[in-house]
Formats: sequence, C-alpha cells, structure tokens
Amino acid sequence: MIWKKEKGVTIIVLAVTVIVLAILASVTLYVGTNIIKRANLQNVNTNMMLIQAKTKTIKEQAAFNNDDTLYKGTILTAISGNKYINNLIDNGIIEDTSKWYLLTRVDLNEMGLTKVDISRGYLVNYETEEIIYVQGFEHEGNTYYKLSELKNLKIE
Repeated sequence: MIWKKEKGVTIIVLAVTVIVLAILASVTLYVGTNIIKRANLQNVNTNMMLIQAKTKTIKEQAAFNNDDTLYKGTILTAISGNKYINNLIDNGIIEDTSKWYLLTRVDLNEMGLTKVDISRGYLVNYETEEIIYVQGFEHEGNTYYKLSELKNLKIE
C-alpha cells in the first residue's frame, strides 16, 4: 500500500501556534491594563490639581476679604452617614473634620470646574490646600487618597 503524503497542519504546529497566540494575548492584556490604569491616574491627578489651583485662589480671596464664607463646599462637621467619609475618618486619613470641605457638582461648577468628574467626590482643606479623592485610587493592593500621594505614584 502506498501512503499519500497528507498536506495540512500537524498537531504540534497547531499547539505551538495556540501557545504563541496565548502569550501575545496575555502580554497585550497586561500592557493594555497598565495603559488604562495610567490614564485613570492621570485623570484623577489632573482633576485634583485643577481643584487645588482653584482652592488657592479661593483661599487668597477669603484671606483678602477676611471672609471664610467664600470657601466652597460643605464642611464635614455638617455631614453624617457618608460611608466613604466615615472610612477616611476611621482610617486616620482625615483627622480634623472642621477643616475639610466636601465639594459637590454645584461647588465645582461655581469654581469654574464644570468638566471635573465628581464620582464619589473630593475633599479640600483650605488651610493646607490638600485635596482628597474620596473614592481613592487603588494600585497594587494600596489605596491612595491625597493628591500629595498620587502625584508621586508611578505605574509601570
């Protein structure tokens, strides 16, 4: 009996092709995830720096006019039952609630920051000019809330 040489793909070639495609897919997924995470971090940083710049302006106007009522936001001592803010207090991220203000969409609009994403909110301390992102930014098992922390965060 004469055997005909079959033309086609062997199982070994098929297996190698599948393995190579799986490796390429996993590398692409890893790189894509990091790109998205870096973009999200940059977005949060940009929003917080815009808020910080407006905070400095408002602080200077309030000092010039000797009028703390120019501060935008709701002072945290007037807020109760917000689980995200309670979490920040419980974890020691916020120590003195009489110095922090929660910014709402209306506050941001009044500050001229109509394009800033509000999501779960931002807190501002007019004395220290520190900004806190209430939701926090998670990276490698840690959650970062303050602009001072997020400015130095690197995602590789």
